[in-house]
Amino acid sequence: MDRRSFVKKSAVASAATLLTVNTVNAQSTGSQPLIKPKALRKGDTIGLITPASAVTRQAFEKAVENLEDMGFNVRFTENMSVRKGFLAGTDKQRLDDLHLMFEDSSIAGIVCARGGYGSGRLLSDINYELIKANPKVLIGYSDITALLYGIHQKTGLVCFHGPVGASEYSAFTEKGFEQVLMKGKAAKFDIPKEWEKKDDPAYQTLRIVAGTAEGALVGGNLSLMCSLMGTPYDIDFTNKIVFIEDVGESPYRVDRMLTQLLNSGKLAQAKGIALGVFNGCETKPDDPDFALSTSLENVLKDRFGDLKIPVLYGLPVGHIDDNATLPLGVRAALDVEKASLRLLESGVE
Repeated sequence: MDRRSFVKKSAVASAATLLTVNTVNAQSTGSQPLIKPKALRKGDTIGLITPASAVTRQAFEKAVENLEDMGFNVRFTENMSVRKGFLAGTDKQRLDDLHLMFEDSSIAGIVCARGGYGSGRLLSDINYELIKANPKVLIGYSDITALLYGIHQKTGLVCFHGPVGASEYSAFTEKGFEQVLMKGKAAKFDIPKEWEKKDDPAYQTLRIVAGTAEGALVGGNLSLMCSLMGTPYDIDFTNKIVFIEDVGESPYRVDRMLTQLLNSGKLAQAKGIALGVFNGCETKPDDPDFALSTSLENVLKDRFGDLKIPVLYGLPVGHIDDNATLPLGVRAALDVEKASLRLLESGVE
């Protein structure tokens, strides 16, 4: 691939504009049998898409480099360079890329280049039957939570909450990616020992409610999880291990969103809550509301403390360099005392 050209050497370039699909009824409901995609291998071709916000040239080049360094070939379409306001092109352009990458049998897996905003706008027009007939790895986080939720709910496909293409692929992140998506291991995610040296309170470990729990793993970004409530794409938390993360939200906003989940009754139905790192969610001293604010720790203990299920804060999940790869739908075990989240089965075949 010629990095000097953003899109000219794309192997699928203008094909996106030729794709024609018939969408299925997005209002259909009901649980779906779990579908596990094939494991990725070095030498596979990865489709790089932007279903939400656009990437800068620097972020695009970083995404390509990250994936190539891991041994993959990378394809993208001419839509990669398109911008429409705060989105990476029109809804149709972004949807076409998603459909194209699933339909193309030469594409082994799909990585979202970044999050941002806009994935939720696609949910009602996705061809879920096309995806169900062509299951493959789909990975991303943040705004991509909307895609993971919708596709998993409507097809049963195991989707993966993990690094986007332009993420910082730390040794921890790369190892998790390889273990879960390539080796198919039932990986265990402990809190990195290096975090003991961090002064940022976002990286502290909080054992909010003691205990252990097992259940199917679901979750994602808190803001997106709340935005999907009341839609056909929301996921039932009954008997599930629910992981949650967010970034840049002040404590009162975190409180408001957690209260929404609590008021819905969803969290009380879960088997356990695995909280990632809520990076940048403390009120700064120069904030006008600082004197009347409280800490994130106080919010989490207040909102979760009365739940009669295990709750742990501080796992390596979220808008951080050390970001675990978590498969939606597979069984997992949460151990609050050991501060770990363990996959009990592979997310791929």
